This record gives sequence, structure tokens and C-alpha cells, in this order.
Amino acid sequence: MKYIKAIFVFGWNIFRQMKWPVKILLLVLCASFFAAGAIIVTGQPGFCNSCHIMNDPYDSWKRSKHSNVNCLDCHLQPGFTGYIKGKINGLAQAVDCIVGRVGTKPSATVQDLSCLRSECHSAAELVSTDIDYAGIKFTHENHIDKDVHGIKISCGTCHSHYEGNEHFTVNKDACYACHFLKGDGTDSSVVKTSCTDCHEVPDKIIKRGLVTINHAEFVSYKASCEDSCHKKEIHKTSKVDNNVCLNCHSYSKEQHGDVVVLHEAHTSHEKVECFACHGQVTHGRTQVASISVMMDCQNCHSDTHQVQRTIYSTQHPMQAQQTDRVLSPMFLTHVECTGCHIERVTQKSGVLDSYGTVAKAVPRACDNCHEEGTGKQYIPFWQENIKAMHEKVSRKLEQLKARARNTTNEQAASQLNQSIEQAQSILESVSADGSWGVHNFKYTEAMLLRAGEIASGAK
Repeated sequence: MKYIKAIFVFGWNIFRQMKWPVKILLLVLCASFFAAGAIIVTGQPGFCNSCHIMNDPYDSWKRSKHSNVNCLDCHLQPGFTGYIKGKINGLAQAVDCIVGRVGTKPSATVQDLSCLRSECHSAAELVSTDIDYAGIKFTHENHIDKDVHGIKISCGTCHSHYEGNEHFTVNKDACYACHFLKGDGTDSSVVKTSCTDCHEVPDKIIKRGLVTINHAEFVSYKASCEDSCHKKEIHKTSKVDNNVCLNCHSYSKEQHGDVVVLHEAHTSHEKVECFACHGQVTHGRTQVASISVMMDCQNCHSDTHQVQRTIYSTQHPMQAQQTDRVLSPMFLTHVECTGCHIERVTQKSGVLDSYGTVAKAVPRACDNCHEEGTGKQYIPFWQENIKAMHEKVSRKLEQLKARARNTTNEQAASQLNQSIEQAQSILESVSADGSWGVHNFKYTEAMLLRAGEIASGAK
């Protein structure tokens, strides 16, 4: 120890005897030597691994195809200016690490200039090469230098480091976000994609239990993949919750509602993963219990109880004015269909159906809320009166139709036919409703009175 101290004292004495220009020159040389050493040391991948939050990315880099590429070759923009900016940014990150201002997960944005250099990945070569990625057809030609809804497609849009076990690999969730994520309020995705854009038609016969699937047969019928068997391969509609924005910002997305502007802000600068805002977009089925699971009955059977809903909620087109609405006490107290339709019964015998059951309304359902026997007392009374009114108006309508047939004046005949159409619409609605006033007695009565006025007052 005393020898080291003696050497230090000896050196200090020599330094004190030097002239100031020599001292300054010596200090500059020492600082330059130290800076050069620091630049070399901090440029090594092992130095990145000295920060504990970089351990997982470093390990994944060591296992990746880029393990022979220095970190700075990708993470710094090519050129002297990019190198200097990167070093300054690295110094700031080192200070943050020393004072404890680092997060738990690192993030980085790799510029396209780093990837598309001639010694790395040539853009011309990428565009001209078709890729088979796990059975998916892919070409860079449709992605390089493209802009979609404010999203500037870059290498990092699809290739990213999103898990500790993978390093700058293809993130399928990013692909699904563009190709399969449906916009809010629309039924189409950001990029229109068909099955055959990515997949070849299977040339082998597929067996699923007792079912044999030969795609060649469907191709011969010119069947659409998306409109037949594979309709439900996409299960996501874009809906970014405000809480997602608050994870990074102090404001919600209502303040910045323009989709293009939002995409530009989140993709043009720092790398933000698509699923960080939109969540995971699933594509493809993992299991199917039966073919019935894939069916959507509402594609054909839609609004089958629309007449009943319009009567119950007083929304019939012939009673459009809000002042004409005669709301049922049942509607006002929020009684749902299942409040009265409480008995499960099979369809009538002789009717071709799926052998299922329907929920039938019965008078005793009224007794759950009212006095016992209320349903048996009032329901026949309502139905008898409504049927009598319906028959009376129907007779008037037949007389009006006879007048229309015998009218020679075209203008008068047109007015009569218009009145016939209005009255007929009400009569058909009441009969199609099927409850004969039970769904809303006062409203049904008001509509029939209106139909009677139309039939009687037609000129």
C-alpha cells in the first residue's frame, strides 16, 4: 500500500512542476483516453446486460438469429449523427439508472434504416421474395412504405420484442390487428383480407370425426370461404377503453378522437404495440363442439318478434307521434317477455320444426304480480273486444276496397288506395301480433280506432 501511495505522490509532484499548457494537454489526453475507452465498453452487448431490466432481452438476443449483430447496429440510426444521438441518449439512460428512474420493462424503436441497409436486409430482395411463414403466404411488397389509417408500416410494426423469450420476432397479433380487427361501427377490417390471400386451398381430404371435408369440392362450387364455413374466424371489434389510455396518459381518447391522428402519434415515433391498446385479436378456432356452434341463426331469422315489440313499446309507424303513445303499465314497470311467457311447450303437432320448445304466455302468469284470477278475468275480455273491433274495421275496409275498384277518377282512386294501405297495415299488425290486445290493450284499441277513422273518412 505504501508503494502505491509513494507512486501517487511522485506522480503528483511531477504534475505540479509541469507548466499549465502541459497540464491542460495531459488532462485532455487522459479525458480522451477515458472517453474512448468508455465508448468502446458501452458499445458492447455485455454492457447493456449490466442493467437488470435488460437481462431478458439480452438472453433472448443471444438465442436469436441476430446474436452475431451488435446491439448498436440495430438500435442506433445509421450514420455519425445517429451514433452521437444514440450515445447521448444512452448517457441519459445511464443517469436514470443510477438515480433509479427506470421502469420495469425496457422499450426501443428500431428504425427501418437500420434493417434495410444493403449489408443487412435489402429492400429490393425482400420485395421480390415470397415467404411461407408457418403455412401463411406473405410478401413484403404489400407492407414496405405503406400507410394505413395513419399507421406508417415499418419493420417494427410486425417484427418486435414483445416477450422475454423472443427477440425482434414476428408478432402475429400486430398482423391480426390490421387484417381482422373490425372498426367500431363498421363490419369491415382496416385491411380487406380474404382467406386465400394468406392460405392455400388444402389439397388433402380432412376428416373431423364422421365428417369428411374435401376443399376441392367447395372450390368447384365457387363457394366463398368467408361466407360459408369460416364466417366466425374473427372475434374482435375495435373498442379501446379509456382506462387503456390512462395507463400512459393523463387524459382519455375523447380528447383526441381522430383515428388517423391517434395512429400517427402512436406509431410514427416511439414504438407502441397494437395490442397494447386494442387487446388481443383472435383468429382461427381452437376447438369446435359441433357444426351448430358455427351457425348464426339470425343471418336468416331476424326480427321475428318485431311486431310484438312495436305493439308493446307503442312504436308502430302509424302512431309515430310521441303524444299518441299509450304506454302499457306493464311496459312502464319494465316487465320483460319472460314475465308472462313462463310455460315451456312444444310446437303444435304436425308442424315441421326442429322439435324445440317455445315459451308460452299463460293467464296464471298475471297472478305472480296481481290478485289471483286476474289473468283469467281480464285476458278474455281484452281479446274479445279487440277481435270485435278488428272484425268491424275489416268490414269497413272491404267496403272501402269496393269503392276503390269502382272509382273511375284516377286521383280519387289513388287517395282511396292510400287510405286502404294505411288501415290494412294496422289490421295486419294487430293480427300478426297474435295477443289480441294482451301486449298493450289501450294502444291496440287506439290503433284500431285510427284504422276505423281512416276507413270511414276516406274520400
